[in-house]
Amino acid sequence: MEQRETAKRAVLDAVNAIDETVLISEADKDQLRALCDTLAQYTPVPEPINDQKASAGVWRSRFASFGVKHSQEQPLQHTTNLMLQSFGKLPNVPAHVKQVAQEIDDTSKAYNNVVTLTNQAGDTTAQVIMYGNYGPDDDDPRRYAVSFYKVALVSDDVDADALRTAFGMERDVELERELRPPSLHSDIVYVDDDLRINYGKLGGFYVLERLDQPPVSF
Repeated sequence: MEQRETAKRAVLDAVNAIDETVLISEADKDQLRALCDTLAQYTPVPEPINDQKASAGVWRSRFASFGVKHSQEQPLQHTTNLMLQSFGKLPNVPAHVKQVAQEIDDTSKAYNNVVTLTNQAGDTTAQVIMYGNYGPDDDDPRRYAVSFYKVALVSDDVDADALRTAFGMERDVELERELRPPSLHSDIVYVDDDLRINYGKLGGFYVLERLDQPPVSF
């Protein structure tokens, strides 16, 4: 227990020192990954697929190394466009990422990524929700095999027409589209009551904290 708490504190200290608007150095990223590797040895849930309630809930990314070309060299909060956030299903219009979250439900097997962003003017907030489902992977009990099937741009602040206008889209643009992306997986290498660490198929790694709030995607 003491070793786990020491390793966890090291990860949290490193994450708390990061400015989410500034890209960290490769050396600092490598150091954080090494700290995560150490903490993963002490996970209280070594087989998350066999204890799915442990990972269920709403989680906010405190650090994200995306491991994909369009964003791997970006800080957590960064300028992007809706096309890159939606597997090419939404228009190529600029946006600013403010928060990256994940919502998991162990009953329905929902595995949804929720990116909160603003338009270029910064006066409208919306979410790109990537809807997915997860299942087991026979090769690794830490692994969630994930299939995303739909993406949507939504907002609690404005209706659909106003949302299109705020982001500079044509009035007939569909804000919800079906997906056929490649199959992905995510290894939950550490999870406890309030902290989770994931290693992704595309080479990224993520440090997430549990939020005490209802999900927006289910």
